Amino acid sequence: MKSGRISAVHQDTKNKHRYHLYVDDEFAFSVHEDILVKYNLLKGAELDEAFCREILLAEEAHKAYLLALRYLGIRPRTAQQAIKYLQEKGFSPELAQDICERCKQQGYINDEAFSKQWVQERLRLKPRSSYVLRMELKQLGVAGEIVDEAVGSISREQELEAARKLVAKRFRNSDGPPDSETERKLMAMLMRKGFSSSIIQGLRREWREGGLG
Repeated sequence: MKSGRISAVHQDTKNKHRYHLYVDDEFAFSVHEDILVKYNLLKGAELDEAFCREILLAEEAHKAYLLALRYLGIRPRTAQQAIKYLQEKGFSPELAQDICERCKQQGYINDEAFSKQWVQERLRLKPRSSYVLRMELKQLGVAGEIVDEAVGSISREQELEAARKLVAKRFRNSDGPPDSETERKLMAMLMRKGFSSSIIQGLRREWREGGLG
């Protein structure tokens, strides 16, 4: 990186938040306005190689931070999702981890809140067994103790209701209990969906007493 004095600072014509810096009348690099202000990069300022490296590292981190905020602004994400996203964008694992920690401290990432919301929305909109919810959260990179707390908050009645909704999508019969073949298929489906034998047997009793409707 060339040392010297900043001879000009020009705002980008398309992105008003970026500025192009010239050293001794030659283009040196571009930075976001936040970095420009933070390092007081005004015309006449002296730059040496060490200072330039610091500025460029700060610019890289700021770019990663802005991308993370944009990504997290679409919908809530886990810490692991954010780290993976930044790495896929070409940032180092170390920088991705640092940005993720910063976002945690600022409240943009909260795996505990994410997990609780995930569980409740799944139960309401896309019924799942506690086993499947546990697997989904683990696949999203949520730590085991956080998963245990979120899934552990599911009541037996909530899980029964989730199973009822799944069954309702497959079959309704207000005239009476299902025949043995239908019952077998429904029980097998619930087992594949990860529901416990206790939940399945509870529903089985309901079917035999009042039907599926």
